[in-house]
Amino acid sequence: GWLYSYRWLDRLLDFLSLVVLARLLSPDDFGLVAIAASVVTIIEGLSAFDGNMAVIRTREGQRSLLDSAFTVSALRGIVSALCMAVAAGFVTDGRIAAILIALALSPILTGLSNPKFVLFERDLDYSKLAVLTLGAKIVSVAVTLLIAIMSRSYWALVVGMLVGTLITLILSYALRPYRPGFSLARAREIFAFSGWLSLTSVATTLSMETDKIIVGRLLGIADAGLYFMTQRVGVLPTRELISPLQRILFPSFSELAQDTQRLRSAAMESINVLASLSLPAGFGFALVANDFVPLVLGDQWTRIISLLTILTPYLGLRATLSMTLPCVMALGRTRLLFAVSLVYALVHLPAFVAATAWFGLRGSIWSIVGAGVVYTWLNVWMLRRTLGVSYSEVLLQLRRPLAAALLMVGAVWLLVTTVPAAGFSQEGSWLSLALKTLVGALAFSAAQYLICLLY
Repeated sequence: GWLYSYRWLDRLLDFLSLVVLARLLSPDDFGLVAIAASVVTIIEGLSAFDGNMAVIRTREGQRSLLDSAFTVSALRGIVSALCMAVAAGFVTDGRIAAILIALALSPILTGLSNPKFVLFERDLDYSKLAVLTLGAKIVSVAVTLLIAIMSRSYWALVVGMLVGTLITLILSYALRPYRPGFSLARAREIFAFSGWLSLTSVATTLSMETDKIIVGRLLGIADAGLYFMTQRVGVLPTRELISPLQRILFPSFSELAQDTQRLRSAAMESINVLASLSLPAGFGFALVANDFVPLVLGDQWTRIISLLTILTPYLGLRATLSMTLPCVMALGRTRLLFAVSLVYALVHLPAFVAATAWFGLRGSIWSIVGAGVVYTWLNVWMLRRTLGVSYSEVLLQLRRPLAAALLMVGAVWLLVTTVPAAGFSQEGSWLSLALKTLVGALAFSAAQYLICLLY
């Protein structure tokens, strides 16, 4: 309840901010910040080292472990900030270089966060995390919108990011007081678990976070802004339903790590639950994209409609196996995660560059879908290696929600073909949006219920 409550409120604020900013700022503004933020994410990804996961998995909160996690995190933040400052000197666009210099403060603030705060998550106490997240989001959104209204500048996005990080740091200590010290006494133990996760993060970063830079380089800053908005809007339906569950899966699976049979049963059940949420969200959003984009974001973003209809169904399918990562982590098989991330990077990155160069933005999105098929297969393969799960067992868990989602698509298609075309114009219609959403929700719920009764 806490997870869903704070996530939905958090994303509602994020969504309202996005809607307002989409009308105040141009695709160029979003493109500049997206490219700079990608450089930041790449640098942080290459230096990634998550001591929090090690603390959660060890199930203890000794000071030596917490201080070691804090020290490693602080050192990583300083190194990342220095790398950003150096990278800014090699950027030819002065605006992006200035953004990079400003954002170099972010990893330092993140690295100094309270190491003891993660114990709330370990103990599945998400009330304090809700306060921290919403507090930081409210202040960040307020500052971002105020600066955007006053200046109509991309600096609103940059300052908003930094303010959110600063408030998160302050609240982490206010909600769970702790005075960390510098220590490396348990650093070796943390590295033993998180080392492969760090390499996994490097592989994932190189394959997933270079996309906006590639689009900006090959197609221009405006197209990078369109691509950024496609990604930002495209993940909204599935991420907001799935992320709260993903957050709780790792500590929950860690509790079951010593009982393989119970863990296997929980993993299988989670596939069904995730699919029942993500599939209707992904397929459903694709059905209403032509109404949603012009009505909510404005006419300057209509080019992303066709991209969203390709991307969101794939994201819905991909999210059904998003439990694989926390499951494999709970078993301590982090080396396996790195191998899969590396294979995916070797497939995705060349395909993305080639498809973007040859076919533009549509090629970018289709390459993500194509590489995603490989990634989905790799996830099933990991479940087979760790828990002995067969491909047929995974399909068995997906059969009901997938059939219900396809029936939902058929019901909405029937609605569009029978209702007068004037109600479904490309300019967007609130009536069309409401009818499609209502019919889709009823069709999926009824189909899911009937299939469960019959099978």
